[in-house]
Amino acid sequence: MNQELKNQLGVWNDAVREQLLNPKFDVEPAYLFDPMRYALNGEGKLLRPALCLAATQAVGGKWKEGLTVAVALEIFHTFTLVHDDIMDGDELRRSAPTVHKAFDLSRALLGGDAMLIYMYQLLADVPHEKFHEIYSVFNAGAMDVCKGQGWDMQFENASIVNPKEYEMMIDLKTGALIKLACELGGILGGANKETVKALGRFGLLLGRAFQMQDDLLELTSTTQTMGKSLGSDILNEKKTWIWLDLKSHLLPSELELWNLIKQSQTLSEADRLQVVDWMRGHGTLDRAQALVEKWIAEADSFLASEHLTDNRMLKALSDIILHRTH
Repeated sequence: MNQELKNQLGVWNDAVREQLLNPKFDVEPAYLFDPMRYALNGEGKLLRPALCLAATQAVGGKWKEGLTVAVALEIFHTFTLVHDDIMDGDELRRSAPTVHKAFDLSRALLGGDAMLIYMYQLLADVPHEKFHEIYSVFNAGAMDVCKGQGWDMQFENASIVNPKEYEMMIDLKTGALIKLACELGGILGGANKETVKALGRFGLLLGRAFQMQDDLLELTSTTQTMGKSLGSDILNEKKTWIWLDLKSHLLPSELELWNLIKQSQTLSEADRLQVVDWMRGHGTLDRAQALVEKWIAEADSFLASEHLTDNRMLKALSDIILHRTH
C-alpha cells in the first residue's frame, strides 16, 4: 500500500474510532454502559468499516456518506464477538480480557444486547431515500451471520462435516458481514444493483479467505500476536477446513497420539507444534494457503468492473487480508 492509501486508511480509522470512543449513549447505569464502552474501546482491525467506506468511494460516492453505516457495522461486529466469546468460553480478545471476564456473564450479555439496539439507533440516521434498502440489506446480512454461528455450533456435535459444508458455514459466519460491508458501501455510493452484487461477491470471497487465515493463525501464530485466546478450536476438534483436511491424512499412530493429547484437555506449546508439524508434513498448510490465494484472486477479479471509478483502496484492503499475520 502506497503512502497516499495508508494516509487515507488512517483518516478513515480515526473517523470510525472517534465515534466508537465517544458513543451517543448514557453513562448510567454503569452496570449496562461500562461493558459496552469497554467492548467498543477495543483495538479492533476496523476492516469492515474500511471496506464499507472503500466501496462507497469506489463507486463514485464520498466516503463520509458511508461513515454512520460503517460505524454501525463495527458495532454489530463487536456485539457478535462479545456473544461468540461467551459461547466459546474464550478469555482474551483484542489483547484484553473478554467482556464476560472483565465484568461478568450477565453484564456481558446485557451489554451485547444493548450494543445491537444502539446499532439500530445509528441506522436511523441513514438518509431517507436510502433507508429502506440499507435497513433491509443490513438485516439480511445480520441474520446470515447468526445462521453461520448456528451452523458452527451445530457442527461441533456432528460426527461428519465435509469441506463444502464448512465453506457454507464460513460464508455465513464471516463472509456475510464482510460482504455486507461492501454491499452497503455500494448502495450508499449510489451504485446500481449489478455493481452492488459484484461488490458483495468480492466481500464474500474476502471473508472466506479471512476465516481460513484465522483458522491457520489459531495454530501457527501466538496469543500475543493475535490478541485473543488460541488453541481451543483444535483442542475441541472444531470442524474447520484445516482440521477436516488434517484428520483425513493422519496416520493411525498419529491419531493415537492426538487422542492422548485431547484427553489431557489442554494444548501445550509442544502439542501445538506437533499439530503444526503434522499439518506441514501432510500438506494441509500448503493446501489451505493455496485456497486463500485462490479466493483472493477471484475476489480481485470483481474489481475490474467499469462501474468502479476508484478501486485502489478495495485492492489495498484485499492485499492486507492476503498478507495478514494477525
